[in-house]
Amino acid sequence: MPDHKQFTQEFRLESTGKGPFKWQGGLYYFDESLNIDSFNFSSLGGGVQNGYATQSQDNKAYAVFGSVNYDVSDALKLRGGLRYTRDKKDFVADRLVAPPFSPTFIGRLSTATSASNVSWDVSGTYAVDKDINAYARVATGFRAPSIQGRLLFGDTLSVADSEKVTSLEAGIKADLLQGRARLSFGLFQFTIKDQQLTAVGGGANFNRLVNAEKTLGRGAEIDFQAFVTDNLLGSLG
Repeated sequence: MPDHKQFTQEFRLESTGKGPFKWQGGLYYFDESLNIDSFNFSSLGGGVQNGYATQSQDNKAYAVFGSVNYDVSDALKLRGGLRYTRDKKDFVADRLVAPPFSPTFIGRLSTATSASNVSWDVSGTYAVDKDINAYARVATGFRAPSIQGRLLFGDTLSVADSEKVTSLEAGIKADLLQGRARLSFGLFQFTIKDQQLTAVGGGANFNRLVNAEKTLGRGAEIDFQAFVTDNLLGSLG
């Protein structure tokens, strides 16, 4: 990787009042340039170099985001947020020396991606009493398109489209035994649309980017900690 430059900056504004309503907003910027050299060496030919390719990618992204918090009561607290993201990539790959196990294409391939997304989240926390909190959250997320261009193992560029995820979680957090124990328990589910995956194989043993139509995950999580004695802490997860 002969060259890699990255610049990122974020600005935030937030309220400082003591009332039940609070807010936060901000701007985010990301700029990256990346160059990669790929070499192939013949293990059966004395280790001589017999393949050479280069890749370069410029990636620019920015986002605008904001969130609000509102204390409905001493027990119930709500939160919501929005984020707009824009991402753009420009990719160029040059094969200068073709390896013997791949077709003899010599030249340049290029591609570009551009995507935008609005993601959001909504959550709430309810204090059942001074030792037990219940919570729930629904959120969405976004991953911009990805580009793969290993020209030593193929003659094409592969692109994975954007992936989007929706997640749900609910559970409780509790202090027990006069503060000597703590319990966290949650149920969660996530659904990913167009998940980005890498497929390896084919006639040229080429790494390709693909999108799975849908991925679904569900689970439960528990974490328990307790002081068995004043000096011995045990945990179970």
